[in-house]
Parts: sequence; C-alpha cells; structure tokens
Amino acid sequence: MSKILNKIFGIGIIALFALAPGRTQASDIEAVQVVKKSYTQWTKMHSTSGKCHIFFPDEPEHMQQTMMLPEDNSELKYEVYVAGLDQKAVYMVLIAEYPTMVDQSYSQLSLESFLNGILTQNPHNRLIFADLVNVQGHKGLDFFIRTKDVYFMGRAIMANNQLYLLAMECEMQNYQEDDFKHFINSFEFIK
Repeated sequence: MSKILNKIFGIGIIALFALAPGRTQASDIEAVQVVKKSYTQWTKMHSTSGKCHIFFPDEPEHMQQTMMLPEDNSELKYEVYVAGLDQKAVYMVLIAEYPTMVDQSYSQLSLESFLNGILTQNPHNRLIFADLVNVQGHKGLDFFIRTKDVYFMGRAIMANNQLYLLAMECEMQNYQEDDFKHFINSFEFIK
C-alpha cells in the first residue's frame, strides 16, 4: 500500500512541476515532502544469552522457560520478548537454545520444518510467501502467513545451536509495513 501511495505522490510532484514551470521554489518542495516516521521512541532490547539486539515499539515483556525434550532427555531453553504497538500490533522475539550444536548443513531444512509446524497449527493458516535470506552469515527464512483477517509475519534464523524467531502479528487493517521493516532490519547479532 505504501508503495502505491509513494508512486501516486511522486506522480503528483511531477504534475505540480509540469503545471508551474519556473515557478517552483525550494520552499514549495519542502512543503509537499512526506514526513518520515521517527523511530527514536522505540526501545532497544539486548539479549545476553541470545547475543543479539533489536528495537521494539515499547519496552518488551520478558519470559524465560526450560522444556524437557523426551527424545534424548535434554533441555531446550528459550526466552521470549513481547511488546505491543498502540494496541494494534504485537512484536515478538523468541530465542530457543538447543542442547547441542545444530549441523549448519541442515539449517535450511530446520527452518522449513519450523515454518511447516507453524502452518499446521491452524487449518486456516495460509502461507503467502517464504523466502530464504542470509542474516549476517546465518541462514534465515522470511515468511508471511495470513489467518482469516490476521497477518503473522517474520523471520526465523538458525545460528549455531539457536533458533531466532522475529515476528509481528496484527489484524490486516492495522498492518504498517514501515514499522515491520524497521523491527526486522534492526536485528543484529553481537559478537
């Protein structure tokens, strides 16, 4: 939607220049510029155990859990960070730490299995797209799922023995592409 508005806005500027050649001044151009959204109020979350940081729209709530894996009697540790944006969208980071290193040659398969697990949780889930990405040298999978009138979008990343899920959920009419992109693109591994 914002791409369409930007195209329309761009055409409007061109038409404005065409209708008044030689009469346009710098102050005219400044008056019609689109105001960029400021993200200075977003909160930087730093996870020591996950060795990463990311910006949230508000101070995230934090929860840690340990789950027993019955297959090999080991523990899966995970932590979740969750914050809302104006009661219209929920942003989340989940960091799961597996007990042993995950063979990196299987990371794509692991990500695809993870996505399939999400999709099969609800018969109304519809995959809109899934794309493999590289995130600071680690395999990742961007995805977009629609469930009736709700969007669930995010990025899953496999790094060593950790799975990172960066996600946003909102009703269709509340989707703000710039906010989602800012959230996803602000993620960084810390060495």
